[in-house]
Amino acid sequence: MHASTVSDATAGLRQDVRPALWPPTARAVLAGGTVLALAAAGLVVLRAPEVASDPDLARVIRCVAMIKGGFALAALAACLWRLGRPVSGWRHLAYVAGPPLMAGGAVVLWSLHGLAAALGLHLGLFSVVAAALTDADFIPALRGRRL
Repeated sequence: MHASTVSDATAGLRQDVRPALWPPTARAVLAGGTVLALAAAGLVVLRAPEVASDPDLARVIRCVAMIKGGFALAALAACLWRLGRPVSGWRHLAYVAGPPLMAGGAVVLWSLHGLAAALGLHLGLFSVVAAALTDADFIPALRGRRL
């Protein structure tokens, strides 16, 4: 009898721990937003007219786009990690919207179409950096320390 009561209590506990499917979690919104931003950037690149540029300049811009794409990937990983804990206020929006802006901007920058896409890339970068630097819970081990 005792074993059945323990298993009944454990079964009830397992049901309470499962995450709800709706509303979507911030991590799911971040991942979906990044996929949508990459798809939208790809459509912009495919529909834009061909851009003529100096080959050396194109290499430099593509190198910068690769570096910025690496920053976008690092920001995506950091924001996915940070959104595993509660976030409030404007930081939540920065953690969810920043990496998709960065990823989409890096794709458009790579293709040399619309260098104004760098604006979205940098807005995303600055929003994530500002949110992380002002978030006391971003690195909990540093809480209370003065740098």
